[in-house]
Amino acid sequence: MNRDRAYYRYQRIRTINRKKGICKRLGGNELVEAWVRYKPGRLSKGKIHCSCWMCRRKSYDEKSISDVRKLESMKYD
Repeated sequence: MNRDRAYYRYQRIRTINRKKGICKRLGGNELVEAWVRYKPGRLSKGKIHCSCWMCRRKSYDEKSISDVRKLESMKYD
């Protein structure tokens, strides 16, 4: 499917606004300004959160619900 410039421009603006809203809800305008630095296009690509080992939380870092239930049932037996 061939898409024109307007489509890509729309998608870029949409992602910028979405990420700007997330930053605004989390830290207010100060966080938005820290990410944007007078260039809103910086939000068009990439993540807006930290992915270091201290900040991230993945599903494989914690025990699954079924494992927790099995451990709880083993405690009471």
